[in-house]
Amino acid sequence: MRILVAGKSTKGAWPIRGEQLGEAIGARVVPNAKAIEDCDVVIVVKRPKQDLLERIKHYGAPIVWDVVDSYPQPGALEWGKSACLHWLALEVKRIKPIAIVAATKAMAADCDFGVPVIALEHHARMQKRINPIRKNVEAVGYEGDERYLGKWQPFLEQECKRRKWRFEINPKSLADLDIVVALREARGYAATQWKSNVKLANAQASGTPIIMQRDAGYMETASGSEWLADTEAEVLKALDEMATPDARDGSPRWLAANRMLPVAPKIEDVADKYLQWLHQLKF
Repeated sequence: MRILVAGKSTKGAWPIRGEQLGEAIGARVVPNAKAIEDCDVVIVVKRPKQDLLERIKHYGAPIVWDVVDSYPQPGALEWGKSACLHWLALEVKRIKPIAIVAATKAMAADCDFGVPVIALEHHARMQKRINPIRKNVEAVGYEGDERYLGKWQPFLEQECKRRKWRFEINPKSLADLDIVVALREARGYAATQWKSNVKLANAQASGTPIIMQRDAGYMETASGSEWLADTEAEVLKALDEMATPDARDGSPRWLAANRMLPVAPKIEDVADKYLQWLHQLKF
């Protein structure tokens, strides 16, 4: 099967779902491809431009759409369910995919458009550094666009200052942190049901203890050793538990890290799942 992966070439999901995963499934990866040729199927990632869709249509290749986080952000993160489903239906009508790739099982359930659907989790960052689990907490951090932290940023900065810890945004490595947080102020339907597991996957792969909200993408791929928190009180409780200066072996953070490491989504496993599904499609 000759696969072309194209779409919107930006930061965020594109390097993961376009470049890395595309290479892992043996696809030719050309963002915003100017020429559609030598392919049996085109996987479009995120929100493809209309001119790209027209080129694919002219060539005659079927489209598989990886929705991932293509909804408008940050605005759509506050939308309710009906607004999200309306946007999704309009995009399906525009793109006309023969199959859909969803970022979560919850999203897959919403993609009821009479075509095959797969829920494909994000693979973890390909890295080598594993968190050493230091005896005492010194650093708490967050990976991603700090705009989405919203109210959580001043809350965490103040709490870390009170505890004489440092708070970092986008550290060089998760292994430099003692605790990573996956918190988002926006609590709309897309934010809680459609956002991927990528922050959790990277924490699992580095063995970094994590405090995360009860979002579908996280809950669907959790090891059971993560700290769950949707309120300030729950975050404070998690920080207190994780701050216990126990001996390294047997401490809450050490146990959590060792339980998370084996379940980190590996790119080769996600790629195998993807390819098996693609080969089952009829086009």
